[in-house]
Order: sequence, then structure tokens, then C-alpha cells
Amino acid sequence: GILSALLWPLGWVYGKGTSLVRAFKKPQRFPVPIISIGNIVCGGAGKTPTAIALAHLLQARGIKVHFVTRGYSGNQKGPLKVNPTFHTATDVGDESLLLAKQAPTWVAKIRPQGVQKAIEDGAQLIILDDGHQTTSLYKDLSFVVVDLLQGFGNRSVIPAGPLREGLKEGLKRTDALIGIGEGEKLFSQPFFKAQSIPHPLTLPANRVIAFCGLGFPQKFYKTLQNLGVDLIATESFPDHYKYKEEDLLRLHNQARYHEAVLVTTRKDMVKIPPPWQSHLHVLDISIQFEDSERMLEFISQKIAGLL
Repeated sequence: GILSALLWPLGWVYGKGTSLVRAFKKPQRFPVPIISIGNIVCGGAGKTPTAIALAHLLQARGIKVHFVTRGYSGNQKGPLKVNPTFHTATDVGDESLLLAKQAPTWVAKIRPQGVQKAIEDGAQLIILDDGHQTTSLYKDLSFVVVDLLQGFGNRSVIPAGPLREGLKEGLKRTDALIGIGEGEKLFSQPFFKAQSIPHPLTLPANRVIAFCGLGFPQKFYKTLQNLGVDLIATESFPDHYKYKEEDLLRLHNQARYHEAVLVTTRKDMVKIPPPWQSHLHVLDISIQFEDSERMLEFISQKIAGLL
């Protein structure tokens, strides 16, 4: 609307600035293949569960996959191998903890250092989580994840819209798009469909208050409604939000007043202190590719000798 139009010049400057930075950076090459899973929107596309799904496909073929991530919102600079039994979201960020439960995961603010450590630790392939805007690494294959309900919004760069960079610029570096949910093929790049599959959810009551800190919270709430729960209230926090005691106490009291249960996401649960976790229920999801064999064939064409 009007606000987006007023902010468009700032978005244009931001987009041009990121393009200039990228133009003057020489990406570093490594002796193992690097696959980037990223997005062009600011958040909520589903890149982390997609990275996990891709890792599972490759692990099933006997490939030793390691994740490398910046550890957004964590205070550790790395390079650091994540230990999910020891590290917290304050240390390494929420997404790093989710990844580390699936494959060896390295947090590195300077990501080439994380890649080097992963190789020394036996990695045969690196999945770079949230890597599309990373300029310091050469990527053998770049996937961009798109939630087909969200799309690319108004296709304007922040703050005028949801994009991290100009859409044309972002797509130019994209080998293929992975579309999650219901929708048609976008643009001319190879396109792979995937679905977000919710895990079974057993609740002591059907009345639910849902809360989350996601880039696109509406997807979480819609999934709960599709499961048939009575969603009486929702509360959305900023992406990567670190919950405070007063937030949790207020939500707990609200649930008691309405005789409802609190439901959140796995990404949020890892940021909540253990004493509060027993009061919450988690909706887990998995990403399922509609044609995993075609996905593997595409990867083997781009990375010769891998499969």
C-alpha cells in the first residue's frame, strides 16, 4: 500500500548495496561440494526443515553430510561444533540446535572457517543453511525455498517489502526453486514441489492457544486449524524471539483462564527454559519432497560423482 510505496526508495538502496558487496567479494572454493539452502524473503519460507529433509535424502545414500550455519541470534562466533545437549539457543541460535540433532553442525560467523572445520571432521558434503546471501563461499548448487502461500509478497526489498534483495538478482544465482505447499511453478528455474507434513499431535484438550516467533506465523496457525483444533487465540512474536519469564507466565495464565493448552513450534521450544517446557505442547513438521528421486538426479547432474 502507501507505506510500501513510501519506503520503496530505501528498499532500492538496500538492494543495490547488497549487490555491490557481492560484486566485490571473491568466493572461496573447497574440495567438497557445498549445497546452499536459502531464501529471498526475510523469513518463514521453511529453509531449515528443507535443509534437514535434503540431508536425510543424502544420508540415505551413505553421504556424510555436515551443516554449516551462521548461528543467527547466538552469541558464539565459532567455528564451533554444536552439541545440542550442552549448547543453548543463546549460544548458537535456535536453528543450529534443530540441525545438530540431524547431522554434525558447525556455527561460524565467518562461514569458510566452519566449512574447513567440517571437512577436517570428515564431511563429504556441506549443506549451507540460510546460505543464499553468503558471498564468501562458492556454492556448487543453490536452492531457494519458497512457501507458496507466502510467495515473494509485494516483491519489494525491505523495508518496503519482505525481500532480502532484489528478486531478479536473487533468482539469477538460483539453480532451482523448492516450493512448499499448494501452488504452481514459479519462474523459469527448475522447480521441485514439497509438502510440510505435520506430525501427530496428541493434546489433553482441543482448545488451543498457539504462539510462535516465526517469519511467517500464519502458516503455523493454519496447520493447527487444518488438524481440527479449536484455535481460540494466537500470539506472534518476532522471528528468533528470546522468550522472557513474563511472556511465558502471561501465556500460561491466559491458557488457564480459557481452559486451553499452549502449543508452539520446535524452533520456539528450544528457546524456552526447561521448567516451562512441561506446560507446552509442540507441533513438529517434516518436509517431504514430492519426487525425491528427481531431486537426487538433479543433484547428481550438478555435482558429478556425488551419487
